[in-house]
Amino acid sequence: MARRAKLHGRPVLALAGTLGEGAHEVPGVDACTGILPAPMALAEAMFRASELLTDATERALRMMVLGARVNSSGARAATDGTAPDQTAGTQRPSSVR
Repeated sequence: MARRAKLHGRPVLALAGTLGEGAHEVPGVDACTGILPAPMALAEAMFRASELLTDATERALRMMVLGARVNSSGARAATDGTAPDQTAGTQRPSSVR
């Protein structure tokens, strides 16, 4: 999948249960992250896999949106002299405390 994405100039983000040694060195993968918000038993992780993957995907996409905002705000300020946006993004209350 990563090779196909790279052929089309697309970035690749890999979501995994946990990250082992060498996870950040996988060819074609630009970034990777684990889906577990905290240590848990394998049985619980398997039972909650859909929920965990959905939450991890949302967190990853929020980080991508944040990066795009920061990048575009900085680029705009550099080109037109305006200050970066000071508006807050949407925020969902975290269930992890």
